[in-house]
Amino acid sequence: MSKFFSRPFRSSSRSGLPSAIYLLEWAGLLVVLFIIAQVAGLRSFTSVLNGTIGSTNMDWNSAALLGVAYVLIYLGVVIVVPILVLAALILRIWRKILATKGAADESRANAQAQRG
Repeated sequence: MSKFFSRPFRSSSRSGLPSAIYLLEWAGLLVVLFIIAQVAGLRSFTSVLNGTIGSTNMDWNSAALLGVAYVLIYLGVVIVVPILVLAALILRIWRKILATKGAADESRANAQAQRG
């Protein structure tokens, strides 16, 4: 089994949120699927949406399936990938802010303990 997605979802904090790397892995998977679909030439099968068949060598059902698959992968890349990247960025910044706040609170508590 590969290291990519070899582990189940584990939250890295008490909040139950996934890690930023986990979100970026899913974004990367969607991009790789899109590149594979593009190289395979599935874009031509999207003509099924307007009632024509993308290939004369293939029956209508298979062409429709490939066209719908390409559209779903495309929409995943256009809509879901930016959301995942932004969520990973916001999560990273948020955890960094919480870490610095926690360190400042701890140093303040240590200073008070040394005085008293």
